[in-house]
Amino acid sequence: MTDSINRSIETLLRTERVMGAQPQPHSPIQRVAIFAEAFLPKVDGVSRTALLTIKYLQSTGRQVVVFAPAPTIDRIGETVVHGVPSLWMPFYSEVRVTPPWPLLLPTLRDFKPDLIHLFSPASLGVLGMAAGEWLDVPVIANYQTDLPAYMNSYGFNLLRQPMIDFLRFLHNGCHLTLAPSRATLDELRGWGFRRLRLWERGIDTTRFDPALRDPVWRTRLLAGRDPSRLLVLYVGRIARDKHLPTLHRLAQEPGAALTFVGGGDYQTELAELFADTDAHFAGKLYGDDLARAYASADAFAFPGAEETFGQVVLEAMASGLPVIVPDRGGPQTMVREGENGFVVPVDDGEAFADRARQFHHDPALRLRMSQAARTFATERPWITIMRQLEGYYSEAFYQHRGLQARRAAERRAS
Repeated sequence: MTDSINRSIETLLRTERVMGAQPQPHSPIQRVAIFAEAFLPKVDGVSRTALLTIKYLQSTGRQVVVFAPAPTIDRIGETVVHGVPSLWMPFYSEVRVTPPWPLLLPTLRDFKPDLIHLFSPASLGVLGMAAGEWLDVPVIANYQTDLPAYMNSYGFNLLRQPMIDFLRFLHNGCHLTLAPSRATLDELRGWGFRRLRLWERGIDTTRFDPALRDPVWRTRLLAGRDPSRLLVLYVGRIARDKHLPTLHRLAQEPGAALTFVGGGDYQTELAELFADTDAHFAGKLYGDDLARAYASADAFAFPGAEETFGQVVLEAMASGLPVIVPDRGGPQTMVREGENGFVVPVDDGEAFADRARQFHHDPALRLRMSQAARTFATERPWITIMRQLEGYYSEAFYQHRGLQARRAAERRAS
């Protein structure tokens, strides 16, 4: 890994945390095996949620082991991370796919997990699901990546329904499936997924805070543009599935200055598309730099419609930014229309530009929405979200115990 990637990982390991975690000595779940379909050095919602869960479990006294696509890091504190051989996706080099790799099973068996937790399961997750049956332990799965929608975004429309069928088989083979937003939960229910539970995402409001607003960072993000303009931020992967061309009309708005924070395979093509605007590409930011960037902007625009939650939207709100999001996917569930942001029709570039213009011309409205966005975020600390997870771990454990008892009764009866 390059020095810059190593520094980014070190920053994440230092800054990602769950405040207020306490030991859980009486929980039936003391040893957890995590299968993460995406993990460091890849930074996205899946890897960050997995990292926060690992840190929470460590701080509560649990033993944890991680299986993730190689190349990855070796460990997180005392937790060993086992890299599973993986292949690049030819049309999306940031994504790695693990072929069947049963050689990890002896390591998993020796660990003796009380529960297996799958993060956005796909190819690696199938093995985790099967391992739960083999070891006779409960399995929980997070639904975090809208793979069926990605099939459309990347031109594989005919594979959308087979992908839904595959994911339904995988998730229904687990004890519980955790959905990060009500929009996603409703969609999964319509597809025939069973045993669904809502597990949203939290935020560290000491890390993301409007008080971090910094004139130096604002100047850097403006990149020479008029400081009186509305600084609109986008944070996330620069990828085709994020619907970023939707922001082209906003970038043409005279009173707005659009800055992209992030990187990805799509950046060269996107920069060409935005060449007739003064949109700025700031690259990837982490840790304190990212927090200061959020706080130094004026508003946040996120056009992605395939998001199951949208962690960056919550980070922006915690930083005091009113947000503009589409009316499809997870982010819309965080927005109270006209109070802490705006919900606009998906792929409607003119609507995104109109809302940015409204923020620019009405500073009082923007201030009210900024305060409401911050209030919304402060009501969602990570510790509250992790306590919900504790409940789901216990539910899966006792659900599995009941299944064991029924199987034993059936064997006796036969």
